[in-house]
Amino acid sequence: MELEAYQHTSIAILWYGAEGQSTLRFLLRSGIAPEQITILDRKDIQEIPDKHIRIVSGEQYLEHLQAYDVIFKTSGIPYLPALQAVADKLITQAQFFFDHYRGNVIAITASKGKTTMSSLAYALLHNAGKRVKLVGNIGVPIFDEIDFSTLYDYVVIELSSYMLQTLKKQNFISLLGSLFPEHLDRHGSKEAYEQSKLRILQGSDINIVFNSTLSLLHSLWKDSLPSSAKLVNCGKWTAYDWNTDFFLIRGEPVFPLRDVQLLWEHNLWNISAIVALADVLEVNRSILHQTIKQFQPVRHRLQYVGTFQGIEFYDDAISTTPESTIAALEALGEKVETLLLGGLDRGYDFLPLVEKIKKSQIKQLVFFPDSGEKIKIMLNWETTHYTMLSTANMEEAVKFSYAHTSPWKICLLSTASPSYSVWKNFEEKGDLFQQWIRVMGEK
Repeated sequence: MELEAYQHTSIAILWYGAEGQSTLRFLLRSGIAPEQITILDRKDIQEIPDKHIRIVSGEQYLEHLQAYDVIFKTSGIPYLPALQAVADKLITQAQFFFDHYRGNVIAITASKGKTTMSSLAYALLHNAGKRVKLVGNIGVPIFDEIDFSTLYDYVVIELSSYMLQTLKKQNFISLLGSLFPEHLDRHGSKEAYEQSKLRILQGSDINIVFNSTLSLLHSLWKDSLPSSAKLVNCGKWTAYDWNTDFFLIRGEPVFPLRDVQLLWEHNLWNISAIVALADVLEVNRSILHQTIKQFQPVRHRLQYVGTFQGIEFYDDAISTTPESTIAALEALGEKVETLLLGGLDRGYDFLPLVEKIKKSQIKQLVFFPDSGEKIKIMLNWETTHYTMLSTANMEEAVKFSYAHTSPWKICLLSTASPSYSVWKNFEEKGDLFQQWIRVMGEK
């Protein structure tokens, strides 16, 4: 794709992580001269593909933003005052995609479950023989996957609240799943976060929405959705429901519940959205059945690691809010005896989680900094019966779990907080958890 409007302009790439590197590759292969490009990052950049690319790093990297005509902003960067002052110059990969791609786009978001639904949507369309791409927040930079000169049958894009915050779009189908407070340190309030998520419904021809989210949609956006957009309701007590034996479309059995590989109630809601998507797109029901039957759980999302020394270990590292940890506890039930909690303190309300723990059969608790100490205090730990460990070391946490968890009980990593106070991301946290489980379990 030739970026004619970007020729002879000064272009900055803000942050040189995976997305920033993807943007640089895209610009260079699109014919932008290296001399036009500047990389802006707080950290020192050691390696670049062309010596003519300029680098501005260190604490002052945001000082001269007015000097650039276009600034490609990594979606995870907050809208700091310095960025707000040059808002007209900012663009993200997601915004560029929606501005320039003209094919059928299926956009998906939720507080939790968006990766499962995006992966399922991709698998469904792939199994139906469609030319389909999966990009976005799922970890695949858009510019690395999308050839703008090609119209695919569908592009499935997973969107985070960060990506949606200022996004303007037109697309075919949007899917809005579960909503509960998250990223409050970034968005400033529960309402601002919800408004960011609800932006996914703007500019869509068809909106598929969880029944449990519908009341919030009507209370916040009752006058904001165009009358031309079709609203499809999914989940319990809708046309896309399930009973003890089958998934249903308008009361008609579609496939047996026993064929679902994704355990727990929240995943039944996620599957309901994909059943609705398949019905809207008129995908053959045998293909839908095959997709659901073959689909495996997303790594680090209530993932069964195995049974070692009689203890069942579950990795739910992706659960980084109190609500998602509560959902994990409800899914696994009273067998959970050891729970690993805590991480970056984003100001979440942990009281419902604390009450859930108090009513559970949990006997051992591991607390990671910083929010772990807050939860520990809220549990009134001096007067409780829990066996506790405060640590920033996963090896120590797993060793403690082996020493104290009873045979045939569950040890669960579901921290109710982001990972960044100790680990690079939830993947690193979950990988270390699984690594030490196997190392110690095989001794």
